[in-house]
Amino acid sequence: MVESKPALYGVPEAGRRLGVSASTVWRMIRRGRLPSVLENGRRLVPGEALTMHARNEDGDQIPALDENHPIFRLVGAGKGGGQAPGAREKHSLLD
Repeated sequence: MVESKPALYGVPEAGRRLGVSASTVWRMIRRGRLPSVLENGRRLVPGEALTMHARNEDGDQIPALDENHPIFRLVGAGKGGGQAPGAREKHSLLD
């Protein structure tokens, strides 16, 4: 019986399969979000890890900004001719 090795992908190929850059793949590996192995001096990502990661990330979207987000209170800040809100108040607005 012949044993088949699990599919292993280099960082650039893993990025293409996930739809992200190689830099992002490296960041995910360093943060422990994407498992990898070191084989013959090359960092490789198991194919099943790519499948699992893609499945887990489907619903993990960044929410859209709405008009109630605090960043929109800063529009024009510092241009009021000395009137509030100014640059000094930006941290109190964002907290």
